[in-house]
Amino acid sequence: SLLRSLDRIATLEIEHTNNIISVANLNHRSIMSCHSIVRIGPLNSDDGCYATILRSSITNYFSSSSSNEDNDTKNDPHRLAISNRYFDASVAFAGLNQSTDDVITASESAVEDGIILVCDSSLSASQGMCFDSLNKLHDNAEKSTDLGDLLRLCVGVSFGPSPLADGTKASEEEYSRRVLWCLDRGYEYVEADMSLVGMESGHNDRDKEGFARIIEAISSCMWSSHVMKKRTAAATTSVTAANIGSGNTQSQPNEKANADTTASAVPTSDSEREKAAVANLMEGVDQDIESKNKAEEIKKQELAFHELERVIADAKNIRESSQNDSISDEERRKLAGDTALRMMDLFDKLGFGDDEEDSDETEASSLPEGVE
Repeated sequence: SLLRSLDRIATLEIEHTNNIISVANLNHRSIMSCHSIVRIGPLNSDDGCYATILRSSITNYFSSSSSNEDNDTKNDPHRLAISNRYFDASVAFAGLNQSTDDVITASESAVEDGIILVCDSSLSASQGMCFDSLNKLHDNAEKSTDLGDLLRLCVGVSFGPSPLADGTKASEEEYSRRVLWCLDRGYEYVEADMSLVGMESGHNDRDKEGFARIIEAISSCMWSSHVMKKRTAAATTSVTAANIGSGNTQSQPNEKANADTTASAVPTSDSEREKAAVANLMEGVDQDIESKNKAEEIKKQELAFHELERVIADAKNIRESSQNDSISDEERRKLAGDTALRMMDLFDKLGFGDDEEDSDETEASSLPEGVE
């Protein structure tokens, strides 16, 4: 009878859990009607438009990796369904000055979350596709729309190895110039090889580059449209059955606590990654300055010790001259006084004077009251 009662309780618990999950799924679908907007450009009708090629490559990558064949974003050149172990998110691409009405329906909401500027990586690129053309595009986009800052990428496209990777001084200077321009405006600069080989390589590397880095940045960004994933029915059922079987009736942590815990494990956003990189660079600069200061201090101390040796040698000569009566008493006193002053000055440079003052203060404080 007791076992039947426990079995009945377990069945009711499982049914209750399934009902909660069903409601959560309904809420999940309603929340996912919010989309994160990412501006990308410049877009044009040319078949060789680099921004169009990049957008299509990104959507194709996420479509092919999606496990849900019925997803509304399948074969949609404007939308991405981001899904990882922590959250789901919906991202919609739009042109730099395009209305969001062209990419979402009236019943859906949207949040401006990022921008991707695309250029020809080559130094000999045409005026409309070269890196310098991005200045005007960025300024116009900021004026016309409230650009998001969760994801900001500046992508230099090539179809093969990067033209700036030839090791020449001109290429290195140009690469540095582009990186600095991006840092000033909050972008991450990425050189992307859009050939088939380039798009397939690097996805399993720890430090990703090129197209793999673009995919990583989009996948790990904490989009405004994100919805934290709930525990699966199987996991909830196993925990419930185990608690009932063991007689443990203690309530499980609430969903908010689970969401907070999961959120803390989400990889850092692209902006945080950039801040960390800048912090590492500044740390190296600070260390270099500190090392330089230490080297200068050591050099000063060495010079002071050499000077001290000369002063001691002079004092010895004065003593020997005095013993030999080769100098008068007046000259001896003058030379001895000058030597003593030089020695005191050197002691101050070497830091001995501070220790002596501290010692005097300590001794004075230890004297009985009224004694000086």
